[in-house]
Amino acid sequence: MAAVDPTYPLYPTGCILASAMLLLVLLTSFVRQSWNFGVAFLCFWLFVETLIEGINAIIWSDNADIKLYVYCDIISHVQMFASVVKPMATLIIMRRLYLITSLQSVKLPSKAEKRRDLAVEWILGLVIPLIIAGPLYYVVQPHRFEVDEGLGCTNSTDGSILSILLLYSWSVILPMISITVYYPRVALIFYRQNRDINRFLHSNHSVSRTNYLRILALAHIDILFTLPIGIANIVLSVRWFSSLYGSLPFYFGWTQDHSDWEPVSIPYTVLVAAGPSGAAEYYVIQWLSPVLAFAIFGLFGLTSEARASYWSIICVIGTLFGLGPMQRREDPPLRDMEFGHAGPLSLGFETKEDAVCGTRERRGSDSDEGEIEEARRTSSDTPHAGHHSPNREAFRVKTVGASGVA
Repeated sequence: MAAVDPTYPLYPTGCILASAMLLLVLLTSFVRQSWNFGVAFLCFWLFVETLIEGINAIIWSDNADIKLYVYCDIISHVQMFASVVKPMATLIIMRRLYLITSLQSVKLPSKAEKRRDLAVEWILGLVIPLIIAGPLYYVVQPHRFEVDEGLGCTNSTDGSILSILLLYSWSVILPMISITVYYPRVALIFYRQNRDINRFLHSNHSVSRTNYLRILALAHIDILFTLPIGIANIVLSVRWFSSLYGSLPFYFGWTQDHSDWEPVSIPYTVLVAAGPSGAAEYYVIQWLSPVLAFAIFGLFGLTSEARASYWSIICVIGTLFGLGPMQRREDPPLRDMEFGHAGPLSLGFETKEDAVCGTRERRGSDSDEGEIEEARRTSSDTPHAGHHSPNREAFRVKTVGASGVA
């Protein structure tokens, strides 16, 4: 049976490729640094999300069969967690950039401040998303999970105003906090104190100006993607559920949401039945995570440090398979060397006659060195008449006499 998505297998291929790129980025030491918690969190959960979406798009490419219950139970909650942690990670990144721009040390001086800062980041990046993807999601969860034809299993919400406030609003609230609270401060301080910030970044070996600007660019890209798409998603969801129910209630009630809690399947035709806007939302939302993953790899996965890490990984894998480093080509063995009688060593003190014959050696002594020095002083006291001056000939004769030549 043919896949229902006309672009298949473009989407699962893009997701798996994006997850592989993010895995490479996670293996570099830069992303795993203690002050880079937000980037590491964003990369990890994007890696998990894109890998899951790629697998789902392959399994349910041509069907909407309800199967793999335990797998779908886990995946639906992981997807909800990832939808919250992505804008939360951007908030953590902007907060860390603000601390750096404010010339506060990347490694906080006191242990108490360091523990407090780490606790804030873990609460934002883990505790709050767990609460949203757990109990808050269960409040407005009308079905165990939902299987979308062409995409696979995903989370299910009742479409009430309460579900929008509890689940969908985070993709708008968190980027707005980043833009209104931290971004103006970062931009203003960076503009006014550019020289001081450069001096601080050069003096602090844990973060460079280039890495700082890369993280700032990542925060910009994430906000530009998340905020407009989050607003569009809420607007289109309100329109969709209003047309489906006639009016949008605040909450359907606990009993109605949890009375019939079996999983449901939705055909591909229903997913894109809302017209061009619905089809656009369908494709834009599903491609948001892979595109963001490609942007992250472009910023952090092509640096010299990252390439060195990739080469180290390749060497380790080659060693595991018995492929050691390349051996240098062996040179042919050297032939036997023969040593003959060496002639006398000439130091350039011979006369023309001796230079031609080459039959005597220079045997110096203390008295000979004195005569040489006396001849040198004599030659320096008399001006030279030319290249073959008498003084130079006297020096040569003295030198020859020092050598014992008649």
